[in-house]
Amino acid sequence: MTLPTTFEITLTFLSDWHIGTGQGRLGSIDAEIRRDSDHLPFVPAKTIVGIWRDACETVADTFDRVGDRPAAWRAWVDWLFGTHPPAEEGGSARTGKEPTPAVLRVTPAQAPAWLRDGVRGKPTLAQAAVVLRPGVKIDDDTGTAADRFLRVEERALRGMRLYAQVSVAATIPGEPDRLPASAELLLRAGARLVEAVGGRRNRGGGRVAFLLPGARVDGDGPHATVTDSRLVELLAGGVPADPPPPPPAGPLVEVHPYDRLHPDRHRVVRVVLRVRTPVVAVADVLGNVISGHDSIPGTMLLGTVLRRIQPGPSADGGGRARIGLADVRVGDAVPAVEDRGDPASVVPARPVPTVWRRSRKGRGDTVWNVLCGEPAPEEQAKPMSGWVAPAGAGWRSAEPAKTVSTHAVVDDAQRRPTVASGGLFTNLGIAAGTLLCSDIVLPEQARLRLEQGEQLRFGRSRKDDFGLVEVVRVIDPLPTPPPPTLTDGQLLVWCVSDILLRDERLAPDPSPQGLARALSAALAPASVEATGRPTTDAARRDGFAVAWGRPRSSQVALRAGSVVRLTVIGQLDPAVLSRLERDGIGERTVEGYGRIRFNPPELSTAVPDVDFTTGATPPTTRATPTGSDGPAGAGERTGLAEPVHPIELQAWRRAIRRASAELRPEEVINGIDRLAGQRAQLGSLRAQLERLTLPGGADMVRDWLTGTRAVRARRETWTEPVLDDLSALLLTDRGLVWERLGLAGDQPALVLAPGRENTLRGRLHTEALLTTVTTALRSLGRTSSTAAAGTRATTGKELS
Repeated sequence: MTLPTTFEITLTFLSDWHIGTGQGRLGSIDAEIRRDSDHLPFVPAKTIVGIWRDACETVADTFDRVGDRPAAWRAWVDWLFGTHPPAEEGGSARTGKEPTPAVLRVTPAQAPAWLRDGVRGKPTLAQAAVVLRPGVKIDDDTGTAADRFLRVEERALRGMRLYAQVSVAATIPGEPDRLPASAELLLRAGARLVEAVGGRRNRGGGRVAFLLPGARVDGDGPHATVTDSRLVELLAGGVPADPPPPPPAGPLVEVHPYDRLHPDRHRVVRVVLRVRTPVVAVADVLGNVISGHDSIPGTMLLGTVLRRIQPGPSADGGGRARIGLADVRVGDAVPAVEDRGDPASVVPARPVPTVWRRSRKGRGDTVWNVLCGEPAPEEQAKPMSGWVAPAGAGWRSAEPAKTVSTHAVVDDAQRRPTVASGGLFTNLGIAAGTLLCSDIVLPEQARLRLEQGEQLRFGRSRKDDFGLVEVVRVIDPLPTPPPPTLTDGQLLVWCVSDILLRDERLAPDPSPQGLARALSAALAPASVEATGRPTTDAARRDGFAVAWGRPRSSQVALRAGSVVRLTVIGQLDPAVLSRLERDGIGERTVEGYGRIRFNPPELSTAVPDVDFTTGATPPTTRATPTGSDGPAGAGERTGLAEPVHPIELQAWRRAIRRASAELRPEEVINGIDRLAGQRAQLGSLRAQLERLTLPGGADMVRDWLTGTRAVRARRETWTEPVLDDLSALLLTDRGLVWERLGLAGDQPALVLAPGRENTLRGRLHTEALLTTVTTALRSLGRTSSTAAAGTRATTGKELS
């Protein structure tokens, strides 16, 4: 089975495992594990890439030692995973080597969708995916446990299967859907070397079977073996001594003429995106903390859009038409809201106008527009920030949810995070499940080749845990909005994106006067002048030029949300205003800068009706590792391939222990309390419980009950009612133990899907009997010991 350029990998855990957050819970847990939005454990993509790369480097070094060309296989590692200069070289920036980007893309490994859907809203099941493991520190001198060094850490449950999607961005020329044989051999051999993942893997934790398509696990438990027939086939003729060089990397950018080659007849296409893994569009870097924008800037979207534009035929019929950069406008992917009852309705949010003020120091429910009047001093109104979207006659707060992710850089030599390796990095980005919307202006004859369900990557660290978005829908074309309403002599301009302006000396000019000059040039022969109190602000954007490999120069812009009041001189053309709203004003409008609105409703309402109850835009889905949910077919995708899941088993075991601890002994076995103090008889019953786990154990227990009835002294000690109830509980009535535990009937909180209760009860029946009766006997023993101690104390007082 030849690997395609997009495939799935499966992580089957053969022991419990720990991939931690580096944090704990005071007084209970010393080390927590990482969980996804459904509170299930998962394996970050960075962890997968790290262990996979390390294994592939081992394979490449071994292959190179027997090959004719040094470092031939190491070149394939760099092609797949990107260059990774050793720490002693000081990195590529100091050596002058151009870094090679990785072509391998990996998503986090998560549980299949049916399992995540099954545990959603069921905290008992989600908690059952985690077990607690205590530990102590051993004193070097005494060889015993040190005082005050008890440690409890979380571990994810053994037996879980997680899935991740892998894609390769570069392939063999002429064969776009097939992975090169050398890359496949390296990836399969590296996956075969991976035996453990996460913390404590040197002490038995994290044992895993790393499976590529076609590979399987033989056996069960920590000593299971992995069989990969395709790897055997690739190595049938031995290791290739002289592998072909990796395919050359394609151009990082595609050069387009800047001219506007299609001056007339443009249309707007709206692309709706859903964030699958957190997107970090870097806005600020403070030490090792990287903060991202609330949106994806058009600068990041531009390259992807240009590669997917189909120009269409030329006007003179002489082949395909060309498109200039000035023909395209790629707007920022801003937060959006949708009506759950109408999936086709998607409304993009806009930055809050700077003229809006919110009561109670920015935390109240009342909003004022200072263009129409100042709020009273007692309202303690403060400027607003964030995003708002139209909602009927009012507006809705649409602040996107953000997520924080922290990871450590593992030192290759120490095999753990160190200060020299970089320490901890924290990323703050747009949370998975957030809906985004970008409006793109195209020439009339051009088409955008984006399909529903297509996955794209943007932002920082997009090759692994971040930056994955999915196309939800493409609205082509977007209905033409009505022209802006005009007020005699006045024009209100709302900046819905940052605007880049320059003065006569070509210096940045983020001011109302600079905007007035730019609009006067576009509205000629009419002109405008900035009047009134300024309600604007400046913003700074920094970037990185991938093609050059160097940082871009800083951009100082008129901040999105700024409002400028202009006085109009002359007669305005509504068509020109509509064109400016569509195309933007100022520099770099191709990348989403310069979007404006004229006389919008947001600026004409004295007291805007804003709904703050929704707060942030709620993430509705989480990152999905695959489009199918696993390589095992329809049974695995629906969960029917597994009659019971390890999470369900663990949840039922916890429920059994909890319920049995709450029952009194006489509630488990009717009349058993009369045997308190009869240690010999209770010990004999405890021995019969152990027989239930043996083949033919039920017949042994039946013989014991028959023998007990046959001996008069034992029969009188137990009594017939107790023996009858014990016989029904242990032998004849398989549902009696579940009734007394309160676990009979439907148990929706303990199963992933309806109708699985009987299968689980049948699987755990003997275990439930052992736990329940043993707990009752232990409780009965404690009761008799307490009563005996009280009797001895009373007798002692009487004698004294």
